[in-house]
Amino acid sequence: MSASESSAGAGPLQEPWAEPPGYIKFLRKHIWVIGILFFFLMITLMRPFLIRRPPAPEVIGEVPAFSLVDQSGESFTREDLLAADKTYVVGFVFTSCPSICPAISRAMLMFQEQIERSKLSDRVELITVTVDPETDTPEVLAAYAEKIGADLDNWRFLTGDQAAIEGFVVDGFKLAVGDPEETSPGVYDIAHSTKLALVDRFGQIRGYYSIDDEGLAELYHRTVRTIRVEEGE
Repeated sequence: MSASESSAGAGPLQEPWAEPPGYIKFLRKHIWVIGILFFFLMITLMRPFLIRRPPAPEVIGEVPAFSLVDQSGESFTREDLLAADKTYVVGFVFTSCPSICPAISRAMLMFQEQIERSKLSDRVELITVTVDPETDTPEVLAAYAEKIGADLDNWRFLTGDQAAIEGFVVDGFKLAVGDPEETSPGVYDIAHSTKLALVDRFGQIRGYYSIDDEGLAELYHRTVRTIRVEEGE
């Protein structure tokens, strides 16, 4: 029997290219799974470009020229504030306050802890300004800072004479401060703002935020955003 007859009897020959490579068969078999995985991979890679990054809060004021004294008796001025090249969160209290001041200080303490957890302690500083400078001397403020557990590495407590405090709070931050009012025998309260002010490293006021959880969360995100925008993100 001839070779051609033998081949015809055995059926048609399989050409070498008729059988696809193994990886092609794998792709065909798992095409939907591969497609889904590829889709999620692309979404993950594109996410940084799809996130909307809000601008830093608008400038609504400017910290005026001032000269106050901190809890250590050291002078602190606008020039010192700018030279430190930091973002500031400013609150207003007085140490004998019988009403809202403890809540303000607790909120600032919580904010300081959040800043520490975020590794931003070297770029954000807290400032507490008394609205009762006659009572709140540097020594009194130092004792108050210790009492509430403030970390003085990035938290400063300021006092000064009455005119300097009013110029800083009322003229600079545009916040009202009332006269002392006796609420019970021997107990005086001073009406003042409970808001925390955000100040950028150029001494510009960027906003006022409440001391509840929602306000503190917004303050934190606005603080971080202000830092990133200033660093040219």
